[in-house]
Amino acid sequence: MSSAGSAFEAAWARRERVAPRPDAPGLFLALAPMDGVTDWVYRDLLTDLGEGRSGISLCVSEFVRVTRDRVQPQVLRRHCPELDHGGRTRAGVEVFVQLLGGEPEPMARSAALAAELGAPGIDINFGCPAKTVNDHDGGATILKTPQRVEAIVSAVRRAVPLDRPVSVKIRLGWDGSERLAEIARAAEAGGGSWLTVHARTRLQLYRPPVDWAALAKAREATRFPVVANGDLCTVDDLRRCAEQSGCHAFMIGRGSMGRPWLFRQARGHAEPELDPPRYRELLHEYVARMQAGGAPERAALGRLKQWLRLGAPAFAEVDALFQAIKGCAELEPALAILSSPDPRAPGRPPRRASPAPAVATAPASAP
Repeated sequence: MSSAGSAFEAAWARRERVAPRPDAPGLFLALAPMDGVTDWVYRDLLTDLGEGRSGISLCVSEFVRVTRDRVQPQVLRRHCPELDHGGRTRAGVEVFVQLLGGEPEPMARSAALAAELGAPGIDINFGCPAKTVNDHDGGATILKTPQRVEAIVSAVRRAVPLDRPVSVKIRLGWDGSERLAEIARAAEAGGGSWLTVHARTRLQLYRPPVDWAALAKAREATRFPVVANGDLCTVDDLRRCAEQSGCHAFMIGRGSMGRPWLFRQARGHAEPELDPPRYRELLHEYVARMQAGGAPERAALGRLKQWLRLGAPAFAEVDALFQAIKGCAELEPALAILSSPDPRAPGRPPRRASPAPAVATAPASAP
């Protein structure tokens, strides 16, 4: 067995232990940042599963856009209200602040401010494939020039206390993985604590296939941990990804929309693949927490549809819910559908769920 395979088997043998970092004992399973999806309400909800034993090692905020100036404190707090609560969710899971930008100096100043406000770590986004972001010198466009990766990471690392990790998130490359090793070495040379790689290129966006095997290029070229990301939707996916990539730490994104209990499943807890009533109840709780946090009905409806759209590929039952709800123009009929055993039939009025924590938030946007 290879050393990479041995590392995974060692992590898997202790998978019930939640590793807070990818190089710590146990299994590291982070919740991926997804713009327009993983806001503080979603983070709070998922880390609260299993009475706070969700199995999630770490959360990362939606990206904070950094341009020519340092971002303002209120912007950081809006994206990451957990800053006012020790940089953790109510269940105690750390939340790193993710920054996206192309200029080292304002990125460094913004990172320093986030750390001052209480961020337990900084994550740098070099992976966003959105055209608008890339056209404005952010996200995956930086991968075209690995020297810029090193310069930005180095500036952020110097600005942040050494006890706060600086992680880096990338894709395989812009249009191929030929320069992945060079990009990974640049992130390491800049002082990155670890590297998370979404196993697609920027030009792929989210189209198949995912290339887990290519992640080995980054892992073999560097000494810092490499975290695998992309199409990790089942426990079996984690094992297959480890076999192909040699990675033994993982970040799960869209897979959690169809299987919110995937983190617990991966740690050996007896969770069913899908429990429709429980799944519906979780969605009701999600909406209730959004509304308790100040989100207007239109925003809450948009986020509910977004969750179901991303979760639909996992199960036919989830797809049926999405198909029934996607045409709803108001929240009340959507909740009625959620409350019905048959998504095509009206249901009882939804139960009001527990209130959200008293933290500031910005209204969510509809997709």
